[in-house]
Amino acid sequence: MKTSERVLEFLRQQGFCPSIDEDNGNIIFKYQMMTFVFFNNDDDESFFQLALPSIMSVTHENRVQALEAANQLNLEYKVAKCCIYDDDVWILFEILLDSSPDIQDIIPRALGILQRSQNLFYEKMG
Repeated sequence: MKTSERVLEFLRQQGFCPSIDEDNGNIIFKYQMMTFVFFNNDDDESFFQLALPSIMSVTHENRVQALEAANQLNLEYKVAKCCIYDDDVWILFEILLDSSPDIQDIIPRALGILQRSQNLFYEKMG
């Protein structure tokens, strides 16, 4: 079974209402009033990438502060990556999976890390 299929199955079993983006196969779902995106990487089954997109808009006025906050977050969290994409701040959870990944352990931990990362980013933004 592909990783994206395992993720979709787990989300449905847990009562999430995931949808699949028809353009790219990404899985979109809500958790605690936040939208998350699991990126379809079926061409690289060992790469797991879950994102908390668009947590803040970046303007000319706050760009330097946002970059500094993102850099601090990247230094403090092991598998979280904070970046600016299309003038929005995104936080991604990225890991390489072994041959028998336990999605049931990975997804809850990933969601927690993304939420804590968002909080840390906001703290750094002051």
